[in-house]
Amino acid sequence: MTGKKWMIAAAALTAAVLVGGCGLGGSYSDAVSKNGKEKVLRVGSDTNFPPFEYKEDGKLSGFDMELIQAVADKMGAKLEVKDITFSDLIPAVKEGRVDAVISGMEATAARSKDLSFSDPYCPAGYSILTEKSDDAIQGWDDLKGKVIATQTGTRHAEISIDFGAERVQAFDEKGNVIKALKDGDVDAAVIDTPVALYYAKHDDALKVAGEPKVSENGLAIGVKKGNTELQKQINSALKSLRDDGTYDKLYKNWFGGAQ
Repeated sequence: MTGKKWMIAAAALTAAVLVGGCGLGGSYSDAVSKNGKEKVLRVGSDTNFPPFEYKEDGKLSGFDMELIQAVADKMGAKLEVKDITFSDLIPAVKEGRVDAVISGMEATAARSKDLSFSDPYCPAGYSILTEKSDDAIQGWDDLKGKVIATQTGTRHAEISIDFGAERVQAFDEKGNVIKALKDGDVDAAVIDTPVALYYAKHDDALKVAGEPKVSENGLAIGVKKGNTELQKQINSALKSLRDDGTYDKLYKNWFGGAQ
């Protein structure tokens, strides 16, 4: 039921932001080209974040990776992906190490102080992940007095504290969040809903507790604050992928339902 309710909420939010929210159109330009050479789009991503981005047999995989490749193709640019810890993604853009970031990143007001975001490409939401044998945590109110694992640089620590968590243990890598949960070092983990559903599906020892919370913000691609030209190019590419059906095919492949 949790996954079904999430998909219903996701459908409503994605339809709203992707059909009605593509106001930054515009044609492609040479904004990412260097000295008249081949255009290159340098993208930062924390590639330990299934099903959005992860490595499989040494190769990058995931919804975000397929989407950003399609975006680069629409822009006529060669894609270069740099593996960067989530907490270092915004500094990487600000310092010019990458042109953009895509990593299941929610377009929050706080992050918008440092980045300009594309139109949302996917809904954002949060869920509680626990061990399947644990019946003490049935929902958000049960986080009170508990020790919660989250990933550094996300809103999950703030959310956990809002619900009364005694202590939050933050980790740079998502894999260490899951390890802390399975090792019994924490009572639960608060992570993004698609990621929680992914781990619950692929690990028989884990489950999603309670219902997900859907954020008012969506997931978006971030560029350097004020880089409106690249922002327009990415939005144009996203709209084109939506219009030609490519986006729905990718979404259905990774999440099981067209948007």
